Amino acid sequence: MNRRTRAVPVALGAALAAAATLPALTLQSPAALAAPAPDLGQAVHTAMQDRLAPRATGSYGVAAGTALRTLIEAQRWSSDRAWAFGSGAFQIPKGVETAPVTALFVARLEGRTWRVGLQGTPEFAALAHSAPSSVVHDGERGPFARTAAAKAPAALAADTGLSLPWRQGTGWGHWGVHGNSGQSRPYNSIDFFGGDGNVLAARAGTMYRHCTNGGRWPYITVMHDNGYTTGYYHLRDATTKASGSAVKLGEYLGRIAEELPCGGSANGDHTHWTLWSGDGNTPVPVQGKTIGGWTWYEGASAYTGYAQRGTTRIYRDACCNLINYGGGGDPGKVFENTANVNVPDQGTVESSITVSGMTGNAPRALSVFQDVHHTWRGDLRIDLVGPSGRTYRLREPDADDDGDVIHETDTVDASAEPANGVWKLRVTDTSVNDSGYIDAWSLTF
Repeated sequence: MNRRTRAVPVALGAALAAAATLPALTLQSPAALAAPAPDLGQAVHTAMQDRLAPRATGSYGVAAGTALRTLIEAQRWSSDRAWAFGSGAFQIPKGVETAPVTALFVARLEGRTWRVGLQGTPEFAALAHSAPSSVVHDGERGPFARTAAAKAPAALAADTGLSLPWRQGTGWGHWGVHGNSGQSRPYNSIDFFGGDGNVLAARAGTMYRHCTNGGRWPYITVMHDNGYTTGYYHLRDATTKASGSAVKLGEYLGRIAEELPCGGSANGDHTHWTLWSGDGNTPVPVQGKTIGGWTWYEGASAYTGYAQRGTTRIYRDACCNLINYGGGGDPGKVFENTANVNVPDQGTVESSITVSGMTGNAPRALSVFQDVHHTWRGDLRIDLVGPSGRTYRLREPDADDDGDVIHETDTVDASAEPANGVWKLRVTDTSVNDSGYIDAWSLTF
């Protein structure tokens, strides 16, 4: 079969069509379609309706009792198919500008019944504790248990320890403080735009993907260690890291856009940035919170308000003088090369960064960000080359990967390398017919 022509299996197409007819429920995972009876998706749907539907309708600014469709995605399964982990989201009604209300879930098949625990409940903590490591990673058990005792918004620190979601020392604009759907309360949302468009993690944490529907541009949340969860909506060219992956402060998540994986609407490229408590679905007002070195205040109505630092106030639309002063610890020292380097068909190229002023060897967790554009990214093999000439493989070719952008951050144990010297990103096109370019790359020590 030509690698650029792919037929959809008839059986899978029929299964997807059947799933689409389920009332108020969309199953998003092919794995979920193959789940044993009874239906896992329906069990998670029922649990979400019972626990979170009123919160979702309020957050979406629609009448109480409005029927909301749920988007259920099973992301991990045990080998015997008796355990599952994934994400549920309430689909946003068409025309509503908001971020989705979501919940992670852990489920266990007991006889003919799925026992479902939703993020933030004792049941979730108990199931996460007992689940096999293929379903709940060992490093997730403690944080998941703490979501059942997540602090109420009023008890969370006013100095959030969060950065703004772009590179420190640079400025973006904002469209005011508002509710998740504009006028909805509390005002836990800020729309950010401008700058280089790259949306970064506001603090180190664990990243989760929602509403992927098999696509590359999900809604992303990051669960942090300080009682907060941050949300990032409307992204495109999102990181392809799997749910449950660790991310660093300032790690690339995606680009501002108007994408709607969970539904709703958007007007202009931006990220709808949201603040939640540790359970991931209780909104936290940004009023009086310090984020990125600025303290945020509501205005008389939604999409007004301002950020204040000392005597300086930044109101909406003032792009791009809202400087990110950071938060959440030391992001590390960044060295980058933003010069474009063309990658010819079946060619190999290198882009160099000269590191100086560091002491000793490179870290065991050297962060390598790659921004590479290519008309068939699966053709590419990418290596980091250290000052000693040693190579570190970052990406293998994948003939079935027809995406056209690589925005990835990889962590490399480079402790055998001197920190100072010339580092290179080597990109090799291994197949015919396509070409591209290195747009930028960086090293974070």
